[in-house]
Amino acid sequence: MKKVLWLLTILGIPQFLFVGISYCEEGIYYARCNLKVFKGNYITWVNWQDSQAFIPVGTKLKVTRSGSKASLINAETGDRYTLDIGAKGDEFLEKYVIKKQPVDIVSLPKEIQASIKNTTAEIGMTKEHVYMSMGPPIGPKSARTNKMTYEDIMNINMWVYAKRRFQNINITFDANTGKAKKVEGIWK
Repeated sequence: MKKVLWLLTILGIPQFLFVGISYCEEGIYYARCNLKVFKGNYITWVNWQDSQAFIPVGTKLKVTRSGSKASLINAETGDRYTLDIGAKGDEFLEKYVIKKQPVDIVSLPKEIQASIKNTTAEIGMTKEHVYMSMGPPIGPKSARTNKMTYEDIMNINMWVYAKRRFQNINITFDANTGKAKKVEGIWK
């Protein structure tokens, strides 16, 4: 009986020690959109538009996720970044990075390519083009996107991006065509 209790104790200790460790998932992904980068190589779900530094759409990244944070490593340069996803779960991580083949902007019209490379939005761009260019918005006027999925965001026709504190960029999409019909705000 003592041997059985001793064995159960020995087997139970490792499980007890590892209860507090959070599960980390790792893999190769591609930037779904231009990811704005701030001091300390930090990327946030708010996606402030006044940052000039960004990881270009389609960049191959090694991603390690733990809860609502992720570590991104540029597969080509080795640069490391911290991403505040805004919520836990793959569906929220997929707003920023995707596992399938990288987004290819080469097949898009030259004007659209230029806007995406400049991280700007123009009238006539589709929601997908604006998303590739500027990333996820902070929300429509009355909600926040940190707990929304990519699909949820694509169903909204009014996107708001934070430029600086109290300065926003607003993009209104036509409900029938899904193309930007109004772009307003402070760009530079």
